[in-house]
Amino acid sequence: MFEQFTQLIQQSGLQSVINNPEVPNEHNDGVIAEAQNTILSTFSQLQANGETQQVNEALESADHPVAQNIQQNFAGNIMEKFGINGATAASIASVLIPTVLNAMKGGQQGGGAGNGFNIQDILSSLGGGGNLAGGLGNLGGGNIQNTINNIGGKFGLDKDGDGDVDLNDLTKMFR
Repeated sequence: MFEQFTQLIQQSGLQSVINNPEVPNEHNDGVIAEAQNTILSTFSQLQANGETQQVNEALESADHPVAQNIQQNFAGNIMEKFGINGATAASIASVLIPTVLNAMKGGQQGGGAGNGFNIQDILSSLGGGGNLAGGLGNLGGGNIQNTINNIGGKFGLDKDGDGDVDLNDLTKMFR
């Protein structure tokens, strides 16, 4: 299921990221991964803080403060990590994040019957405990570091091979 979530983001990012001449091809995968990381870490933090209703509301409206926060964080992250200019980053975020959140909502409500996409299964595959309100699944038991380690490991971000994704891995990326 995690792979389907990744595919959803890749498909959603086809125009805004992959076919965007403002995003160097060598950064396409990183930008897609950053969208995934930003969405999952935000939802995980909300769950850890007991604000599970905010997740449901963010999936309902791109204008919701949580959805807006995800867009802003994603844009800032890709500017910082990949050197994408502010206008391009904001444009990518304003298209990609609402598209993905809307598809997640559709998978949640439809149970994934039509497209094989079930958000509960995807979020549950990240491990941990505790379900979110509205049947969204689990986001790593509220431990954001575990979620980051799981996601980072799947994307090869554990550069020093110690089983976690941390500042040491970031340092190794630039050597």
